[in-house]
This record gives sequence, structure tokens and C-alpha cells, in this order.
Amino acid sequence: MRIFYNKTDKQLLEIRNNIFLEEGIPALKKNDFELDPFKTSWHGQYNSGIQGYIHQYSRLKKEKYLERIQVYILKNERWIQINLNIFELNPRLGVLSKLNKYEGIKLGMPPYSLTEMRLRNDDYKGPPLFHMLFLPEHKLGNYDNENSFNKKVLKLSRLIRKDMENIDSFIRRWHEMYTPNMIDWERKLVSQ
Repeated sequence: MRIFYNKTDKQLLEIRNNIFLEEGIPALKKNDFELDPFKTSWHGQYNSGIQGYIHQYSRLKKEKYLERIQVYILKNERWIQINLNIFELNPRLGVLSKLNKYEGIKLGMPPYSLTEMRLRNDDYKGPPLFHMLFLPEHKLGNYDNENSFNKKVLKLSRLIRKDMENIDSFIRRWHEMYTPNMIDWERKLVSQ
């Protein structure tokens, strides 16, 4: 009789969150991303019942482009979902911290969210079947023993670090697909 190696949903949640904390966040910080400044931003656990984690990071480019990364690590799944969206600020903004008195929750809802791109999911060119079968994903894959599990964790860790270090390539791809929504940060981020 073969006994399969297994982890609980809570353990898998913590492992995926630790991967992002240890590999993703330092790489984002090297690329000048910082904690999302809005007063409604999430920076870790989002439910006292530990249903998951949300991490939000932002960067200001050319004093007018707000580049936002939102990471969802949810219980009962194996993904680290990383979403990218970019907004054009009008008027321009000198420093990101000026947004700390505003609520950024609207940026995650339509019409703002219609230009959101999920990394390693929405950004591929070519037939979807090809990328679903052959290209890497931000997912903790299947395993049947401890050694296999450890290899999957290492593989996901390396991919998260690599992608966050090379976030600018995803930003270039985002600009190929979308045009930034213009937002007026002085009027509580209302679309123009």
C-alpha cells in the first residue's frame, strides 16, 4: 500500500505566503516598489480566520505612472496570483506617499480593474493551450512525496524571485496590451 505525502491547506497557504515574503518582496523592493500608500491597502493577512493574504505594492514612474502589484494568496488553492495594473496620474505626483490619505479600493474595481493583467496568465502571446501545457506558472504543482514537494517549493520560489526581479518585462508587456486609465488623485481617484 502506497501512502501519499500530504500538506494541509493551512500549511500550503503559509508556505506560499512565505515564498512571496522571502523571494517576491525583496525583489520588488530592489525595483523601487514600496508598500501601497493608500489607507485601504492590504499588507498581509486579510481575514482573522486566515483565509489568505493580500500584498499590495506600488511604484511611481516619471511622476505620473502609478504601477501597482496586487498579490493574492488564498486558502484552498495552490496559486500565488500576481496582478499588475498601471494608472496615469493627473496632476503629476512628486512622491507616492502623498496618496496615503486617499482610498485605493476603487482601483481594484471596474472600470479601473479592466486593465489588470495577471502575470503568467494574461500576458502570453500565442495559443492558450501552448502556454497552459509548457510554460511556468505561479502555482505549487502536484507532488506525491516529500522530495517532490520540496522540488515544487524550490521551483515556485525561483520563479517568483525571477519574475519580481524582471517585473519591468511584464510592465512592457502590459503597455503592449493596455493604455493606462487616467485618474485624478486629488479628487479621491475619480476617473476622468
